[in-house]
Amino acid sequence: MSRVHSFYTDYFSERPLNSISKADLKQFALHLTEKREKPEGYKGRFAEKLSPSYINKILVAGLTALKWAFREGIIPHDVTAGLVRFSGTPEKRGVLEPSEAAAVFKTDWKDKRAFAGNLLSLTTGLRAGEVLAVRGSDIGDKVLHVRHSWSTMDGLKSPKNGEARKVPLLPTVRDKLMELANENPHREVADPFIFYGLLPDKPMDQKILLGGLQAACKAARIDAETRGVVFHSHRHFYAAMLADKMTADQISRITGHKSRAVLETYMDHVTDKNIEAMGEAAAESFGNILQFKRAG
Repeated sequence: MSRVHSFYTDYFSERPLNSISKADLKQFALHLTEKREKPEGYKGRFAEKLSPSYINKILVAGLTALKWAFREGIIPHDVTAGLVRFSGTPEKRGVLEPSEAAAVFKTDWKDKRAFAGNLLSLTTGLRAGEVLAVRGSDIGDKVLHVRHSWSTMDGLKSPKNGEARKVPLLPTVRDKLMELANENPHREVADPFIFYGLLPDKPMDQKILLGGLQAACKAARIDAETRGVVFHSHRHFYAAMLADKMTADQISRITGHKSRAVLETYMDHVTDKNIEAMGEAAAESFGNILQFKRAG
């Protein structure tokens, strides 16, 4: 986080907080995309060009602070309103092979939440924010209701594309979620987050998901960094595993890629049929992977 803060210090120097405008923030975002020169005497890894994902981390850190300052009355205007995340050409993501995924989940995971969160994404195609937003009321007997997503900047919000959906939930994965629910230290809160954090009104940090995956990959002797394997890789893995068993249309309705405008009049009926068929296909596809060792 200190590296992120250094970008703001270098760019804005000692300007008062209330002097920073929305235009300044846009210029700052453009500044972050420029090629950088390595400081003289600098040791360690250095990137001449920041990746889109890292630029977004830098922006989120500052925008979150400015949004808080507005809510607390420290600055008169919300200069973050309407600003969108930086978009660019992301690095190509790597995808685990089925045998590698099985090996990853058979390693010893130090954090049960990281284990369950990665397993949930792998077997449902959920995005990281959707995983963090899961609460007890979202867990059904055979399905998971994806009603929200979580982001550091916006908190609890609608899923991407603004459309809630249902996904088939495998029994083994459901058991892991219920274990977390029973161990949640914030059970006095109405409908707490399954992937609980230190505070009752916020889930755990998203870094725990990626950190757990990276550690498990290392234990399984998989070079996640070189391969480009990240948490979002689970989403691609899920679609790839079911590609030969389901149609692209069926998969897209489960993963949430498709717009609600399409087939809106009978979407609910088709989705229910999708749930049953997808659940059967998922159980077959992920059977070997679910024979994991343990977590925690």
